[in-house]
Amino acid sequence: MILEKLCDLARREGLLANPDYEPKPVAWILAVGDEGMLAEVIPTVGSDGAGKKARAKVFQVPRRQGRTSDPKADFLVDKSEYVLGVEPDGKRGPDDLKVRMLLFQASVSQALKATETPALAAVDAFLKNEAQRERAVERVSAAGYASNDLFAFEYGGQLVHEIPEVRDYFSRFRRTSAEEGKQCLICGVVASPVPKHPTVKIPGGTTSGVALVSFNSDAFESYGLLRNENAPVCQNCADGYTTALNRLLSDRYPNPLHAGETLPRRFVRLSPDTTAIFWADHEASVLDLLTSYFDAPQAEAVADLLQAPRKGMMTPVLLNPFYCLILTGGQGRAIMRGIHTGTVGDAEENVRHYFESVDIIGSEQPLPLRRLLESIVMPSKGDKLDNLPPGVASEVFCAIIFGRRFPRSLLAMAVGRCKAERKVKRERAALLRAYLIRNLNGEIDVALDIGNSRAGYRLGRLMAVLERIQAAAQNNPNKTIVDRFYGAASTRPGTVLPRLLALSQHHLAKLTGQTVTFYQRLLGEVIDGINPPFP
Repeated sequence: MILEKLCDLARREGLLANPDYEPKPVAWILAVGDEGMLAEVIPTVGSDGAGKKARAKVFQVPRRQGRTSDPKADFLVDKSEYVLGVEPDGKRGPDDLKVRMLLFQASVSQALKATETPALAAVDAFLKNEAQRERAVERVSAAGYASNDLFAFEYGGQLVHEIPEVRDYFSRFRRTSAEEGKQCLICGVVASPVPKHPTVKIPGGTTSGVALVSFNSDAFESYGLLRNENAPVCQNCADGYTTALNRLLSDRYPNPLHAGETLPRRFVRLSPDTTAIFWADHEASVLDLLTSYFDAPQAEAVADLLQAPRKGMMTPVLLNPFYCLILTGGQGRAIMRGIHTGTVGDAEENVRHYFESVDIIGSEQPLPLRRLLESIVMPSKGDKLDNLPPGVASEVFCAIIFGRRFPRSLLAMAVGRCKAERKVKRERAALLRAYLIRNLNGEIDVALDIGNSRAGYRLGRLMAVLERIQAAAQNNPNKTIVDRFYGAASTRPGTVLPRLLALSQHHLAKLTGQTVTFYQRLLGEVIDGINPPFP
């Protein structure tokens, strides 16, 4: 079902206008003329804006095949080791580079033989002309190029891979034929299954991408079926779901319906190797908020969300399905951590409750989830989320969106950091409040609740009063009883708090007048409401 919904997303956003092509950043364009003469080397790298990293321009290029350990050339657009037979990092020997270059040349020669287009003839002549290739190598080396930069060709002012005859040839080349079709697991149409699924670049996985469907050992095959015939998927569906996944995992995927624009971001990086992607059948404002609330929620968007119930009726778009996938990249594998579904309206309501529960001081900016999670781990120089136990970030993320309980480990880690640092930071207070509200189905006000008779709440009030008495008696000491005994009082209140109450009598003896009376009456009010007494 989820692969079918990904295909629907790709069609809805116009990502499959030409399913045989996909957007990729091309760093260099080699302009060639007749007889393969190099006319110009054109770099496309430019800045996206002030202070942003320079990036190569994105073009629609022939869809990548996906490489493993064996060399395999992509059509007309590839890296320098295939196009020019050189590699800047020195990781490959001359023999390996020659093999890759010959594979690329062979793919162009095959296309030239089938189409006889002048542009392909010029590219073929360039690739076989060592002197012209050396000229190109000198120019890109002088300008500085990376091993993963893509190179494309231009002839007569037009990109060669965009020439209609070349496009038609590549489409025919990709469409494999078979004597017997099989029913596609996604769309149900009887068609030839793809021999190899397109790859998806998942953070944490191999840089060349991974295939979600692969059978690389006889142990995974059944009923005499070979390789991907064990899970037959037609070419159209394979292109659809992989294109949708690559779009959801990209922060600057080009909008095919509006040139020069990019599609809105629809993912959150929960850790260096785990990513949450989400989408809905129809666009909704809450999707943009979900994109930002992990790192930098917009105050206006949060305020609009909190005020939404007071503005009118539920709109039909809120009843549309909402989908979320948790993906982890590995070497050669993609791990599906979870598939979660709901409605846009439910997601909006759950996120609204989350922001209400973490609102400690209403006048401040809304707290990003990243800051809350970073507050419960030990400080480090790198990404602090690396110190989180595996799966905690994704569990919390999904709990917020789908209204589920927070993991118990979240409470233990928050209390542990409070004990280690001997203070309750605003971020941890917000996280603890959200946990108690969600998991105990209770309401915890930010202001003092005198009528709250819960033991934990009363004991917290008691600790605060005892600290105030100590501060008044000792003129604000460097370390208060909360600094010294918070952790012990949280885990063993029946042992620790009677001792602290006895100590408070020595502090009260140093005070005089109405101050003593005020604190004695306050202690009585707090202790009288504890049930059971000192659990």
